[in-house]
Amino acid sequence: MNLSHFWILIASLFLGQLLLLLILAWRKQQSNKREAAINSQYDALTDSFSSYMMDPSDERFIEELKASPYQLVVLERLLNHYVSVTKAGADSPAVSRLSEEFLSTRYMKMLKRGNWAMRMNTLYFIEDFRMESLVPQLKEKLAKSSRLDQETQQLIRTLASLNETVAIEALAKHPDAPARLYIDVFKRLDELTKLDELNAALNEENDNQTLKHSAISYIGMAGMTLFLPRIEEELQHPEMEMRIQALKAILHLQYMNSPSALAPFFQSAAWPERMFAAQIAGKLQLSRYKETLGELLGDPVWWVRYSSAEALTQFSEGDIVLTHFAESHPDRYARDMANQWKTSLLGSEQ
Repeated sequence: MNLSHFWILIASLFLGQLLLLLILAWRKQQSNKREAAINSQYDALTDSFSSYMMDPSDERFIEELKASPYQLVVLERLLNHYVSVTKAGADSPAVSRLSEEFLSTRYMKMLKRGNWAMRMNTLYFIEDFRMESLVPQLKEKLAKSSRLDQETQQLIRTLASLNETVAIEALAKHPDAPARLYIDVFKRLDELTKLDELNAALNEENDNQTLKHSAISYIGMAGMTLFLPRIEEELQHPEMEMRIQALKAILHLQYMNSPSALAPFFQSAAWPERMFAAQIAGKLQLSRYKETLGELLGDPVWWVRYSSAEALTQFSEGDIVLTHFAESHPDRYARDMANQWKTSLLGSEQ
């Protein structure tokens, strides 16, 4: 390569980079203009949108929206804001009506041809706006999914938000489906469907242990005392994990019909069962187990000792009991734990 060719190459590279820079600057400018126009129209339509949401017979918003060149983006942002700031926004008939009329066609295309981020955003919007007309497309998409990746997980949540029990059936095909995802589905189903599905899960009709664990966990978190007798039955289950889930649910429910059913767990070979039994005894202030809690202060496992001492603080004379154990418990570690909690109680009173 001679010197002239070298300078031509340098000049070409420079011009190429300059052209690329100009194109990027132009695209950024166009993007900023578009975003400014969308924001302007969003602000201009806010008042008429608010009026429409209070009185759907007011057609002024619909006319103004149809005249907007960015009607879909603007409507999407208005609805998204409304759903996020109003308590019953997702259940609003007006939200469903507007989204179904203006956005359903666009979302059908997005589900098929959009990139990953667009498809995920579309699934979130369909869930937020409760767009029932898209259920067939969502089911078709789910039937084609072979992996439980992030998109399939959101697809299942979206179908559950539309009260489609196919979401649970789809999860059952994935043995590695996390309990968290089952709980997400239970949260989204409507009340009657949820009761049916929880009943079916507890009856082990599907022979799906993760589903049953998740159902018990959800019942505890949601405080559904209606299922308490069924949860207490699980305390007799031969599988330890099922018993632990039942103990955790009772701890959340903060009530037992048969506190005597707790007794065997204080002598369990599994320390988590001893720990949860201690926590329940304290939370429910079951005085009959106060002496047992004192014995568990000397348990070999730190978490059991900690939970037992914490449970004793739940009783009215907990400070006196802890002081007694701090001075006279035969186990050195029990004395240390009792003393630690006694000091903590004294500090909280100052």
